[in-house]
Amino acid sequence: MSRTRYILAMAPGLGLAFILSQFLRSIPAVIAPDLRMELELTAGQLSALPSALFFGSAIMQLPAGVLLDRFGPRITVATFLFITASGVLGFSLATTTIGLTAWLLVTGWGIAPVFMGAIVLLSRWVRRDRLATATALTVGVGGTGMLLSASPFAAATEAFGWRDTLTAVSVFAIALIGVILVTVRDRPPDSPAPPGPSESLIQVVRGLAIVFREPKLYAIGCIGGITVGSFLTFRALWVGPYLNDVFGSDLIARGNIIFMISLAWLISAVAIGPLDRIFDTRRMIVAVGATFMAIWFALLAVADGSSLAFAVGVMVALGLCSGLSSPIFAHARSLFPDRYVGRLVTAINLFIWGGVFLVQVGTGLFIDAFPADGLGRTPVEAYRWTFAILAALLFTAVLFYWRVGDVPPSRDSGT
Repeated sequence: MSRTRYILAMAPGLGLAFILSQFLRSIPAVIAPDLRMELELTAGQLSALPSALFFGSAIMQLPAGVLLDRFGPRITVATFLFITASGVLGFSLATTTIGLTAWLLVTGWGIAPVFMGAIVLLSRWVRRDRLATATALTVGVGGTGMLLSASPFAAATEAFGWRDTLTAVSVFAIALIGVILVTVRDRPPDSPAPPGPSESLIQVVRGLAIVFREPKLYAIGCIGGITVGSFLTFRALWVGPYLNDVFGSDLIARGNIIFMISLAWLISAVAIGPLDRIFDTRRMIVAVGATFMAIWFALLAVADGSSLAFAVGVMVALGLCSGLSSPIFAHARSLFPDRYVGRLVTAINLFIWGGVFLVQVGTGLFIDAFPADGLGRTPVEAYRWTFAILAALLFTAVLFYWRVGDVPPSRDSGT
């Protein structure tokens, strides 16, 4: 069987697992106002729910990287899908803030290695100079989960309730375990594992120290954490309350607008990946995209909330330049040999999900400082200042990242 046939056989299971993980990261934006009303949550308590999921993913990144390098993506991803299913089921049944938060933490553990497992597989099955393009296609497939978490999830919630809908999602996660075990192959048949004894678990753990001794890792991790953190904080947490509080948008209207933002992000995730090969630069692609993100957040910061059409246009434009993960991972991937790939990509993901967690918690505490009106709505000034802070963080991250030397794809064309 050719490499192409193996990849095609693996694609459905891995794609569905990644779609599931993106779906779970994105659903809070749609139901956030309903959770706030049902449980009488403050902005800080509301931000703690999805941030628990991202915190769970963040703290599991390094263990997941060790397991991916030691046992391979097939076993690791399948095992963690069971944790995912347990977390989603627990969340669907929980009736207290503590319970909801705890089960989202467990869900975060479960989805931690899904994308990283796909990246490890791509690094073994795809040439290095084509890694950003392949990663972009993978992110694009996973981005379908963002779309499903918008209008379709809103419609399902309206028809069946969010609890029953998520119970069905947990059953789907269990079914995926079998698909992954049957279809995924850790290495190409013409590229066996390196000769000699495999690294012991202790040696794999020690390899983390080598990864973290690379100074460039921190600048790349910073730009990853701020770009993904700012967009996902907006998309997965505050866009729903913002539309509800400032414009009075109902559940279906919020779902439709979030769908447009998610579709814009999906387009950017697929389109931005190949640009590094077209322009033969990774650093410039990331820096320009992050700068435009900062500009769009700045425009939302100066908007007074009087025009929904203007806000939606800016939010869609934000989505169109936020799919920067593929060149960021490709830039980081170029720094290390193959045997460190699992630990490297999970180290970058630690920065990313750690950034998402910190930005979500920080913005929640900040918005909490603004008193809500008699109907429990947050004033538009709170959102405007939050967007201004995100813009400033992005501009700062670009300046820090620019100090890292570029590694153009042309240097990797032979590997």
